[in-house]
Amino acid sequence: MKNHLNDSLFHVDSLALVIIGLVVFIAVCVASFASRYMQGDTKYRAFFVQLVLLVIFVAAMVSADHMAILFGTWCISNILLVRLMIHKAGWKAAKASGLLAKKNYLLGAVCVAAAFVTLYMLTGETSIQALHQHAESHFTVIPLILLLIGAMTQSAIWPFHRWLISSLNSPTPVSAIMHAGLVNGGGFLLARFAPLYLNHSYLLTAIFVIGIVTALLGTLWKLMQSDVKRMLACSTMGQLGFMLAQCGLGLFPAAIAHL
Repeated sequence: MKNHLNDSLFHVDSLALVIIGLVVFIAVCVASFASRYMQGDTKYRAFFVQLVLLVIFVAAMVSADHMAILFGTWCISNILLVRLMIHKAGWKAAKASGLLAKKNYLLGAVCVAAAFVTLYMLTGETSIQALHQHAESHFTVIPLILLLIGAMTQSAIWPFHRWLISSLNSPTPVSAIMHAGLVNGGGFLLARFAPLYLNHSYLLTAIFVIGIVTALLGTLWKLMQSDVKRMLACSTMGQLGFMLAQCGLGLFPAAIAHL
């Protein structure tokens, strides 16, 4: 018999509340800055409408318990972010950055979708909380690898980091909401499925190694930059790598605290 958790569409736990609080706080700060920074912009109102929608869908994403809802809100949030990145279609550099991010997010979406479909086929569950009850089953590691790739593309983990460096061509408020907000989505995804990863020590070791490599590369590249915004991007990459390394050590609460 299916667990009653399968009937749940949302699950607002401490992880969801922490992420929602973080994103709302950042969005308020960005909106306050953007209200002055973007005065006179022809798409002034459109920017704020999309910013509000982004916060709403991110809140729905982090509190979703049904895998289809999580995937749908994940995709919509990234679409909104790409639209914000290409705020001015006439800015060739920003448009190119948005298209690069779009390709990156598309790869991540395909991996996450494949992971969710595989998890459903293996367990018959659509509820994330119900999936946690299968943590001891030691089912195939393939969906967990796919989820890891999806998390890496979202959080600009090496070798999926180019879109983050390129994103500096977007308007400053967009860079702010991205660097301090959605780029952390990979850490959230791993934390949400943490019970499934804790039973695969070799996969955790691989996550740790990838995280350390990303942290070192981001830190070294930051020291080579002369542009402040590029230094910020490389620093963000390094911090996200460190967050991934914490996940690899099984310290998922610490990774969220670091985030």
